[in-house]
Amino acid sequence: MKKPTKALHALLSVALVSATIGLAACAHDTTAPSASRPTIGDASKALSGAVDQTYSWTVDPTKDSPQLAFGSSYLVIPANSICALASSSYGPSYWTAPCVPETQPVTITATVHNSQTSNPSIDFEPALRYNPAVALPTLLFSVTDAATLTNMTAVKYCANALLASSCVDESLSDAALTTTVNAANNTLWRHIRHFSGYMVSE
Repeated sequence: MKKPTKALHALLSVALVSATIGLAACAHDTTAPSASRPTIGDASKALSGAVDQTYSWTVDPTKDSPQLAFGSSYLVIPANSICALASSSYGPSYWTAPCVPETQPVTITATVHNSQTSNPSIDFEPALRYNPAVALPTLLFSVTDAATLTNMTAVKYCANALLASSCVDESLSDAALTTTVNAANNTLWRHIRHFSGYMVSE
């Protein structure tokens, strides 16, 4: 796979489940992420507080990032986890390859699509991957209510952020990327190894 000129899209794919799923620990976690409960006013939307737009943040990759929020959902990037943009290889063959950490500020953009449906997606830029030698970033989605969460179970990486058929469940080959659903807070989260994007689908 050749390195794209812009980030690959990925889809956060959330499939139907009927059972409540408790939080499961991942290899890189010390604590599970938390999120505020969605408000009743968000009931018509899948993602709590999010709208279809582009969000932007500039982070210091040598420090733990704050919550990079889109509505009540967010991404958290641990210190020294971004691989050097100018020198690191990119693509599925390199997701777990060692890398030199980035040291200069990085501007991240995230475009949310279909936030008011059961198939929201988010597209991150620039194309980058994360250092497997340190804790992985956590991507958490907060949904409006328990009924909405019942229809969600897996966050999938997709080559095209708007095409469900391009989605891949990375946890099938990498258990560290398994999605965890927290019914108590109406959230679901997983770790990520790269930018790209993620879509919610059945």
